[in-house]
Amino acid sequence: MDSTAEIRLLDRRALAGYLEESLPRMGEEEALAVLANPHCTAAICRAIGHSPRLTLHYPVRLRLVGHRATPQGQALKFVNHLYWADLLRLSVTMHIAPPVRRAIDVRLATLLPALTLGERIAAAKRCSRDLIGHLLFDPEPRVFSALMINPRLVEDDLIRLISSERVLPEKLGIVAADRKWSCRYAIRMALVLNSATPRSVAAGQLRYLNRQDLSELYERPGTSTYIRRCIESLRNVSTGERPGGKELLQWRSDE
Repeated sequence: MDSTAEIRLLDRRALAGYLEESLPRMGEEEALAVLANPHCTAAICRAIGHSPRLTLHYPVRLRLVGHRATPQGQALKFVNHLYWADLLRLSVTMHIAPPVRRAIDVRLATLLPALTLGERIAAAKRCSRDLIGHLLFDPEPRVFSALMINPRLVEDDLIRLISSERVLPEKLGIVAADRKWSCRYAIRMALVLNSATPRSVAAGQLRYLNRQDLSELYERPGTSTYIRRCIESLRNVSTGERPGGKELLQWRSDE
C-alpha cells in the first residue's frame, strides 16, 4: 500500500484483506488510517485493540475509544489511559455508547481535583451533564461563571445549587445577574427563599413574584424582617397607601 490516504479509501473487502495481511507489521499511521476508513468494522477495531504493539501508541487508543464500531469492553479498557482534554471531548460525543460515556464521566470526576483553575474553567464551558453536577459546587466562582454558558446546564441544576446550604453568596449573585437565567420564575423564588442570598439580590426579585407567593413568603417563619419590610413596601406602592397590619391582611385575603 503506497499511502495512508489509499488505506482510508479501500472498500470493505479490500480493507479486510489488507488488515489480515498487514496487521503483524502494521505501524501507528497505518492503524489510524484503517480506523478512519468508513468500512472499519467492530471486528477490525477488535483486532487492532488486541495488538499491544499498536495500542502502545496514544493516538490509536484515543481513536479506538472514540470509534463508533469499537466493542464496548475494549473501549472501556482504554478510558483510564486518556488525557482529560480528550476525555472531555469524548464525554459529549453522542455516537459513543452510553456505558463508555458514563465511564468517561467517572474518570473525569476523579481527575477534577488535580486540574488547574484554567482547566476547570475550560471544562465547565463544555462538559457533560454528569460533570456539571460536580462543577456546580466548585469553590472558585470563575468556574461557576464558565458553567453558566454551558449549553447543557438546565434550570433544575441551578435550583439545586441555589437551594443548597453549601452555595456561596457570590454564586447567588452571579445567577441573579445572568440575563438568561435570572428571568426564570422558579429561580427568582429560590433566590428569595435562600437566606444566604445577599439582601439586595433577594429584595430585587420580590417585584416579580405573584401575590400568593409574596403572601406566603411574608408568613414564612424563616423570612427576615428586611424582606418582610420590602414586601410591605411593595404593597404600599401598589395601593398608594401607608401599609398597615389590616391592609396586609386584606392583601393576603384577596387571594
